[in-house]
Amino acid sequence: AAAATAPGYTFNAWSTSDVTISTGQFTMPAKAVGIRGSFTANANTAYKVEHYKQDLDAATYTLADTDNLTGTTGATVEASPRTYEGFTYDQNVAGTIASGTVAGNGSLVLKLYYTRNSYDVTYSYTGNTPTGATELPATVSCQYGANVTVAAAATAPGYTFNAWSTSDATIRTGQFTMPANAVGIRGSFTANTNTVYKVEHYKQDLGATTYTLADTDNLTGTTDTTVTATPRTYSGFTYDKDVAGTITSGTVTGDGKL
Repeated sequence: AAAATAPGYTFNAWSTSDVTISTGQFTMPAKAVGIRGSFTANANTAYKVEHYKQDLDAATYTLADTDNLTGTTGATVEASPRTYEGFTYDQNVAGTIASGTVAGNGSLVLKLYYTRNSYDVTYSYTGNTPTGATELPATVSCQYGANVTVAAAATAPGYTFNAWSTSDATIRTGQFTMPANAVGIRGSFTANTNTVYKVEHYKQDLGATTYTLADTDNLTGTTDTTVTATPRTYSGFTYDKDVAGTITSGTVTGDGKL
């Protein structure tokens, strides 16, 4: 008979010990003839491993790569996970097929799924944190590859905010793409040098112990620095630092209330 076939196997030819087969034929002897055949599993039978990555902000997955492999027909094979930045292989995702038997017709497809990692985005102030500074934004968890919008610029009375910055990601026009690591965003303040404050000059009323405002100096200084008032010269009056209520120096407050 013609050689037998089976998907994924090689036929080892027909053979018998009852007669001599030559060029596929034999002369029938005076007895029954038993002819036997056998198969050897192919070692190069094709199978596939498909790798799926989780979609951004979704529970769905998209095929990322396919490994076209070969194995021995009928043998059990196990898929080897790949390494993807920002993703973790998760054997518990529905649809995972991590191992299987190599089918002779090459139809075996193993499937591995990778969940998208999330990392924290945190905010902090460096240097001096002024009184009245904006409360720091809360820590948020963002998926790898997400487009993250940086918090609005902070404020503090009498200070200029120096912008949010980080060495963990690249911020462009107030946004960045979430990397495969936590992102620490830092901000700092610079004291304004033109914060207003006042010096009020009071003259003693005639024949009394009361005083009346005579002049006001509207000045500017650097926020949170100490300034000292400069007395004026008035004809017929002498500056007296010991008068109750005298305030000769103080700290320039960001709200301009000094």
